[in-house]
Amino acid sequence: MEDKKTRKSILTESLKQGIRTNLNIDPDNEILNPMVDYIFKRIFTADDTNAKAALIDLINSILEFESDDKIIDLTIVNPQIPVNRGTEKKSIFDIRAKYNNGRQAVIEMQKNITPDFRKRSQHIISKAYVSQEISGSDFNTLEKCYLIAITDFDIIKETDEYIKDYRFRDRQGNDLTDGQTIVFLDLSKIESVLDKPVDEMTNVEKWAIFFKYVTDGSKRELLDEILNREAGIRMATDILLEVSKDEETRAYYESELIFELDQRGRIRQAVAEERIKNAKNLLDVLHIDIIAEKFNLTESEITAVKGN
Repeated sequence: MEDKKTRKSILTESLKQGIRTNLNIDPDNEILNPMVDYIFKRIFTADDTNAKAALIDLINSILEFESDDKIIDLTIVNPQIPVNRGTEKKSIFDIRAKYNNGRQAVIEMQKNITPDFRKRSQHIISKAYVSQEISGSDFNTLEKCYLIAITDFDIIKETDEYIKDYRFRDRQGNDLTDGQTIVFLDLSKIESVLDKPVDEMTNVEKWAIFFKYVTDGSKRELLDEILNREAGIRMATDILLEVSKDEETRAYYESELIFELDQRGRIRQAVAEERIKNAKNLLDVLHIDIIAEKFNLTESEITAVKGN
């Protein structure tokens, strides 16, 4: 790869530091981060047989509990679901694929914390499910729909498991229907897998390590061992390395990082404003030390609120 010192960049040093601190991404890394939406889609939706093979392997690995539903071939379809009313928000997915006579797999990559992501996931899979055409009132024609949400934050706080699947069930665990299944793959909990021998890892664990650590030079030996064993992950890596050399791709990637950094700033600002609002309501009934601890504010911030 070319020397990164000669590479053109739209990022200032201040922006680079903000990206490292707030997004946990090194913008100077020779390998682009596959957890950034744009790069994730470039890997798996390229007009390339290897991209399709890699996507098939990824979905089959994540849905390995569905032993009777293995994908042999798939088609990437329009990720945007049209709406009928001007007031309804359109839905655009990261990746949407159809396979096995109409079944759908929607894949969303979310590296950074997204507010209300659980509810958003329900909304996403519902929109994909009802987008199917039915003949008359024959609802038996509705095919299974899966949402695979790959996150790098603690989406399911009630468990230490890195992968969980959900669908409509009663309290005894009996399915109402298996038509909609949401799968969360939480990369923030995959570190415990690193001590396992590669030949004892599941396919989904190997994929998780790829997404989480492919840009981490200290994990190169582990990644090389995985690549030597897993053709699908090797194909994805080859595509990633290729797109990482492209200047136009890198420029778009950097613009995505700037946008994400800005979004994180807006979220933090909104959270801070809500905390300050709640703290202000308690100034007359609680000591300033208690308010500071409860709302994670400094005494000077509370004093400023009190003065307004």
